[in-house]
Amino acid sequence: MKHLALIALLVFAACSSKKTQDQPAPKAAEEAKTGGPAKTGGPVKTDPKALFDEFTKPGVDGMALIDKYSGGATISGKVAVKGAEEDGKPILWIMLDGNKHISLDYTDVAKAKAVKDGDTVTVTCKVGGAMDNLMMLTDCT
Repeated sequence: MKHLALIALLVFAACSSKKTQDQPAPKAAEEAKTGGPAKTGGPVKTDPKALFDEFTKPGVDGMALIDKYSGGATISGKVAVKGAEEDGKPILWIMLDGNKHISLDYTDVAKAKAVKDGDTVTVTCKVGGAMDNLMMLTDCT
């Protein structure tokens, strides 16, 4: 009787694993339809407020945002210089309203130092994340 139960269990396991093998995973099915993995089209052009709102929206799908912005984000806005780090690199923010702001971290310190308080800049950056009233953009060019 034990052998019969063991054989039945093995047959059941083999049948159920065959079903999952026959069905392509959702990502694989999509790749088959499009001829390959999804391709990023480079940075997403948006405005600072829309970018901030998208990342701080309650219930946001973080993985979908990572995919969407894998090529970075390009935004334009008026910059406020809020001081400097110990190495002299300026701390640059784009203010959104009285409390919310986006921090810009340039890769080129000389380019960051050329930005003056009140300048309007267009930058392409990687999205570092957002929480509460702060969003951080890194590797800005």
